[in-house]
Amino acid sequence: MDRIDLNLLQLMLVLLEERSVSAAAARLHLSQSAVSKQLSKLRQQLAPRLDDPLFVRAGQGLAPTAKALSLEEPLRQWLQLSNSMLQPQQFDPKTDERSFTLTMAETAFHTLLPLMPKLNQLAPNMKLRIAPQTLAQFELLQQGKADLLIVPRDTDPRAPYPWQVKHLPSYLSSQQLYRDNHVVLMRQQHPLRHCWDMDAFLQTSHITISVEGNERWFMDDVLSAIDTERHVGARVPDFHSAALMAQHSDMIFVCASQFAHNLAPRFNLTTLPVPLHLGEISFNMLWAPMLDNDPAHSWLRQFFIDETKSLFPPNAYCPIP
Repeated sequence: MDRIDLNLLQLMLVLLEERSVSAAAARLHLSQSAVSKQLSKLRQQLAPRLDDPLFVRAGQGLAPTAKALSLEEPLRQWLQLSNSMLQPQQFDPKTDERSFTLTMAETAFHTLLPLMPKLNQLAPNMKLRIAPQTLAQFELLQQGKADLLIVPRDTDPRAPYPWQVKHLPSYLSSQQLYRDNHVVLMRQQHPLRHCWDMDAFLQTSHITISVEGNERWFMDDVLSAIDTERHVGARVPDFHSAALMAQHSDMIFVCASQFAHNLAPRFNLTTLPVPLHLGEISFNMLWAPMLDNDPAHSWLRQFFIDETKSLFPPNAYCPIP
């Protein structure tokens, strides 16, 4: 190890994740030629010892060899552990200048973003980047490209994979922040508002929202189990689009009640109960296990735990019978 430039191991991990010299260069803020030179050094130092070229050309990118792939996870863990060892163990939120990338579901925005002014008061130099959800959100946490993820999952045991809370990846650390209920949102002058029951729920057109790349929700399976289904009138990419569509039509949609109560006054909507039993929604915070004992990260997690605990006292929400 004394003859290996340890900085090259960081490059190796980035190349394993990006599979491209140009993408690795952009991520590392280097030129392509600089990355190519470092890749040559990496091969010179490691390839003879491993008897393996590590990467081979594949079209416009790079393809890691089987040996390189087998090293990816141990290398990631080793680098994360090395970084955590170098973090100061004494943490002062008043002076800390760490940067964190936080990814959260759209339905958590209205609950958590109002906490940011208080966070800024307590840790004025801490930088927080809010990133949108992606289909690779769990992998980004594991790879260290994101620091914290907040996502909702259903507690109802009927929820299929991956929507039940027990389906959250076991290779990540997690903590429940709060729970909420499902409600229906519709325009205030909706003709069925004052005669709301299961029949009205089923005869009204629904708006479905694409969440984490999926448009079908476990409520459809619940309805299918009693030999019925809802009528889907529109499919939209996000909840704010659904709110705008409900404002200008007789279509309805279902979402978390805290999020709904924030949307309702802005879009002239009203909330009604979902006329069938659905378990509560659990909003969960996830992070890479290597950050479990990181002082700054631990402080940030505890901040969200404490603040949401005051917003959502135990048993504040109960499932609709």
